[in-house]
Formats: sequence, C-alpha cells, structure tokens
Amino acid sequence: MKYTVDDLLKDIKNKLLERGSYGIRGLARQFKILDNDGGRKLDLKEFQDGMLDFGFTLTDEQAQLCLKKFDRDGDGHVNFDEFLRYLKGDINEFRENLIKLAYDKLDINKDGQVTLEDIAKLYDASHHPDVISKNKTEEQVYEEFMSQWDTQVADGIVTFDEFVE
Repeated sequence: MKYTVDDLLKDIKNKLLERGSYGIRGLARQFKILDNDGGRKLDLKEFQDGMLDFGFTLTDEQAQLCLKKFDRDGDGHVNFDEFLRYLKGDINEFRENLIKLAYDKLDINKDGQVTLEDIAKLYDASHHPDVISKNKTEEQVYEEFMSQWDTQVADGIVTFDEFVE
C-alpha cells in the first residue's frame, strides 16, 4: 500500500494534536517567522526547515507531496494558510457557536471587539502547571499566552478570525 500525502498529513495532524492547543498554533507561528516577505507562502526548503524546527523531519519526497497539494498557483510555494486549514479541518456549526460564545464572553465592554487588555483582565497565570512547578514565572507564562492572540495585524485587537485561528 502506497503512503499518500493524506496519510502524511494525518500523521502530522496526530502529532500536533498530541501537543495540545499549542500544536497547530505553534506551527503557524513557526511558519510566520520563516515567511520573510509576508506572502504567507514558503518555498520547499523553508517549508522543510519550518517542519524540522517544529520536530517533523520530512523527506524531499514528502515535502514535494505537500508542495503539490498546497501550491495552488503553481509558483513552487506552499500556501501555509491552506496547509494549516487542512490540518485543522472544518469547524462544525456547534463548535463555531461555542467559539462565538467564548469570544463574546471575552468582550468585556460588549463593543464587538476583544482587545488584548480584555483577555489580560481574565487570565490568571498563577495556576498554570509551569508556574506551580516553578519552571516558568507567571510573567513568562502570561507573555507566552498573550503572544498567541493578536496574530494577523498587531493592533491590540483580536478579531474573531484571529480568535478562531
């Protein structure tokens, strides 16, 4: 039986899920670091390097399979938004409604926007396992937590799309 790109992506997705909530989000952050021109695309080497930096060793053949699947315009680059969207899968209506409820809960002043300040008011790092075990300070955990939110435009506002991402 031949190992397909879908088999490879299923393996990657499972490994990311083992990392919990930081799996796909962390990979997205890694790709953004490598994306020097802001085009949200990576060439084959950048893609392989990004995956390797995140703990996934891809053979040239595996990387080529991903390139073929996620190079929508044939320019030799992996569109990492498409790649990450594929790994995340579609959000069903029930889950989207739950996400909307959580977003609305964070919108303290009910203006339809969630700010980093809104999130900060509700986040308590003192009970985080890394703080309890003294591996990190509350400030380190807080900064790590806050860095995951305002991802598309660093404007202090977390849009619903950023929240879903």
